[in-house]
Amino acid sequence: MRTLLCISGKRFSGKDTLAACLDRAASVRDLSLASYAFAAESKRLFVAAQASRGVAVDLARLTVDRDYKESWRPQLTQFTVDALAADPQVFVRAVAARIDDDPRPTVITDLRLLLELDFLRPRYALVVARVVRSDAARARSGWAFDAAKDGHRTETELDDPTLWTVTVDNDGSVSDLDLRATELLSRAFG
Repeated sequence: MRTLLCISGKRFSGKDTLAACLDRAASVRDLSLASYAFAAESKRLFVAAQASRGVAVDLARLTVDRDYKESWRPQLTQFTVDALAADPQVFVRAVAARIDDDPRPTVITDLRLLLELDFLRPRYALVVARVVRSDAARARSGWAFDAAKDGHRTETELDDPTLWTVTVDNDGSVSDLDLRATELLSRAFG
């Protein structure tokens, strides 16, 4: 069974930073990692849906340009809500299909929901890495408690430690996280 490394964690815990550390650790080993995010899949499918209607949306800008993304946010949000209402597994299924077509070792950078975990678990050997960071450290990165955001199921559904394979502490430096990424890469992919 193919191994997938899945990163889980709260807002501002450092999921993207850990993913970048994993990429660096992989490059040192001459290993090419494939990285997928369910949120990115929503954007990719949104761009395709808009193109089918004759509307050009730039996926790269939608991903990296905050102002551009904000200009499309209402339509993207509605697309995502409608797509999930029609099929709650639409994005996880699309990501799984892309993973199956890509032979590289794979990291999912935004595992947030039980539905995603339940879909992936029978198909792959999962290593679920939970990034844990104190509120003080998260605040230094710009996090501020927001009851609506922090209480949302995307922030709480995977809080049960029995769902995690390993905990990655992220209260230290990026160098500390680089070391953890190297260990995690070895654990997941040998």
